[in-house]
This record gives sequence, structure tokens and C-alpha cells, in this order.
Amino acid sequence: MAATSKTSTKWIWAGFILIVYLNVVETQRKTGNEDYDVDVHGIMQEYRKYKSMRVMVGREFYMGINDPKSETGEHPLRKVRVRSFYMDVYPVTNAEYWEFRRIKWRYKSTAEEKGWSWVLKTFVPENIKESSASPGASGWVAVKNARWDQPFGPGSDLHGKWNHPVVHVSYEDARVYCAYRGHRLPSEIEWESAARGQEIATQYPWGERWEKFRMNDWQGNFPDTNHRLDGYDSTSPVDAFPAQNGNMMYDFLGNVWEWTSARHYERLVAEDVQPLAFVLKGGSYIDSRDGKFNYMIRTSQRKGEEPDHTAGNIGFRCAMNAHHHDPKDIRPKVKPTTPGPLKPRIYQIPKATTTVEPPQVIRHKDYGPPALGVNPQRKHHEL
Repeated sequence: MAATSKTSTKWIWAGFILIVYLNVVETQRKTGNEDYDVDVHGIMQEYRKYKSMRVMVGREFYMGINDPKSETGEHPLRKVRVRSFYMDVYPVTNAEYWEFRRIKWRYKSTAEEKGWSWVLKTFVPENIKESSASPGASGWVAVKNARWDQPFGPGSDLHGKWNHPVVHVSYEDARVYCAYRGHRLPSEIEWESAARGQEIATQYPWGERWEKFRMNDWQGNFPDTNHRLDGYDSTSPVDAFPAQNGNMMYDFLGNVWEWTSARHYERLVAEDVQPLAFVLKGGSYIDSRDGKFNYMIRTSQRKGEEPDHTAGNIGFRCAMNAHHHDPKDIRPKVKPTTPGPLKPRIYQIPKATTTVEPPQVIRHKDYGPPALGVNPQRKHHEL
């Protein structure tokens, strides 16, 4: 009886500890991912349309630009081939990333692990600049606890920005999210092919000439003055402007830079001595159309950043293979398989057979008449 009571007591304590542990885990999950008094189901239904993808049929197209003055690697213009793929119509939004973090609540972004991220000083309150920010280059400050759900640092949130592109995400954050959806990051060739649409070697997805209010860029003198002619001082909704090309794809240029899976290499420097960096495409809300400050926004524009880099103007979108849509002239030619090494032939010793040979029949030959000599078959024959 004593042994039975001890066993039951152990099971009771084990059950109690399990209940406490589950309550603690649930509390941590809610604390880390439900800081907003919002209707979860309603948000997911309202912003589900931003998950749509569109197929880009494989083709040959001209990538880059014919601008010898460019030093970012977009020159020269070259003809490339790309296989069919799916591409997100919009950049990944805050609502989509929030849904991901609710499910993968144990995951921590790079900015959360570092404890800081780059924020444009224009958006940082003075008290935070003095207490938890370090100045950087070109108007940026490193703000403690700036991350995807606090884009401007402590005290900021995502209210009213659920359909804005998620920012403060590193290359690894983008890669993990795309893998969670069963997708991947696009290559630089895929990104530029999707952005160009049906246009041939033009500066912008919609054509060669600049058109007002087709993207979110900086109007004024960076970083002190922003006239906000487009209505936004930082990020904007991913569908705030019309589709940027004939394929009805949105927000490729301006708003935020987007990660790709392509390695970035500086010119005139040996590749084996360069740090690991990846290509970003598209420009952002702090860039200009004429290149007077920061980067000139155009389809072929590119820059490189290390994979742990996070900032308030960097986002991403996902892609996926669609090779079954490839036309015949795009499908890779199947090389004839080379035969492998010849196998050595195995020779077997034939088995001994016991065959009875038929008796030999001796046929007598005519050796001529007896007068010529003795008949060999009749040795005792005498003439």
C-alpha cells in the first residue's frame, strides 16, 4: 500500500508541474505576440489578399541598364534566361509576418537577438535619441529594441500599418519566413524579370519615362526635409500606388529594399576576400529618382548588405518554382547520359561432360594393285 501511495503522489506532482509549465508557456506566447487589442481572425481575413502570387513564364530578357556611370553592378545590359516561377504580387506585409510569429512564437528575429536596429533619425523621438540610440551614417541611428513590431523603437507599434511591408528583417529572417510558407527568396534575375513585366530594357517597370506618384520615394532634401508629396513620410501600404507593370505586380520600386538570394560582390575586389553579402533590389522611401542622394530608383538598381543587416527600409517578398510552365525553348536540354565503366566479364570453367564417343569406323583405302608392294592392311600378305 505504501508503494502505491508513493507512486500516485509522484503522478500528481508530475501533473501539477506540467500544468504550471503549460500556463507559463502560454503566457509567454501571448505576451510576445498578442500585444495588440485586435481581432486576429478579422485581420487575417482582411489582409489575406496580400498573399497572392502570380506565375512568371520562363523567357529570355535584357537585364541591367546601359549606363557606364553606374557603379552598383547594374551595368552593362546583358541578355539572360530565366525559368518559370511564381512571385508574390506584393511585398510581405506586417499582417502576414505577425501571423507567422503567432505560429512560430519561439522564433526571434535578428533585430531581437541583437537588441537594436537602424532607424532614420527623423522618426526617432528626442528622448530615445538621448537614452537608447547611437548615431550612424547618412541620417541613421541604431535604436535599442527597434524591431519588426516596433519600427521606430520603443513606444511605436503597428496600428494602422498592417498592410505596410514588414521591416527590420534580415536575410535570415526573410529566408525562414519564405521556408515557413513552403517558398523561397527570389534570385536577382527572377526579381528583375518579374519587375520588368513585358517591358524591354526600360528604366522603370511601366516604361522609359518617369511618372509621378507611381512609387513611394523621398521628396525634398534628405534627411532633413520631406515634402511628402506622395502622402507618406516613411513606409506606405503595399497597394497605395497603381500596379507598376502590365503583369499587375505592385510595389517593386520604392517603399522598401527587398532581399534576394543572389550573392553580392564588389567590383575590382577578389571574391574570396569579400565578406558574405546578398543583393537587395528596388530602392526605398529614402531614395531619389535622379540619384542626388542615396540611390537612384530604377528597375535594375541594386546594392549589397551583410545577411544580419536590419533597417527600417528593408523588406522582402517570396518566390517559388513553376518549371512546369516552361516553354520548350526554355527547358534545359537533357544531356545524354555517359555509360558507366564496363563491368569485367566473368568467365566460368565449363563443367566436365561424360559423353560417349561413337566407335571409329576404319575405312580401308585402296593402295594400288598388289604387284606394287605389300598391302599395309594385310601385313602378312605375300605376293
